[in-house]
Amino acid sequence: MESDLEDQRDHTSARDVIDAIGNDRGRVGDRMSAETWWAAPAQGFAAALLVAGPSIGLQWAWLLFLASVLVSVGVEVFFRKRSGLSISRPAGPRGRALLIGLIFLHLVSLGVSVMLAVMGLHGWILVAGAIAGIYTALGVVAYDRIYAAEVRRAR
Repeated sequence: MESDLEDQRDHTSARDVIDAIGNDRGRVGDRMSAETWWAAPAQGFAAALLVAGPSIGLQWAWLLFLASVLVSVGVEVFFRKRSGLSISRPAGPRGRALLIGLIFLHLVSLGVSVMLAVMGLHGWILVAGAIAGIYTALGVVAYDRIYAAEVRRAR
């Protein structure tokens, strides 16, 4: 038995729902971009700590690794509290590609850092750490912008 009420659906209500979803995506993109000013430098600092770890000796590098993890987790917790967002994966292919690139650069930087430590060139490890901090901070800014753009245009 069919009801005549089902055929009387209002197309404007469907348009209102679609518009509301678009507005929500815009707000999520705005929130993501608004938090970059403090999150990017903090994550850059965490990356610099990680890469600079071997500069204090390979047996003590775990201390800077631990500090790096604590800073990274602190940034994530603070970001969730301030923004109300919990980012569990990239919003699209450009964000995923950027994350893969950043992970690759971190692994290479950490490898270079360990190699410099083995060779006894501890001053250069600090340079590698500073470079890692800078490209991480810039990468986080780029990722936040890409994420916001991909969320806004997601279908």
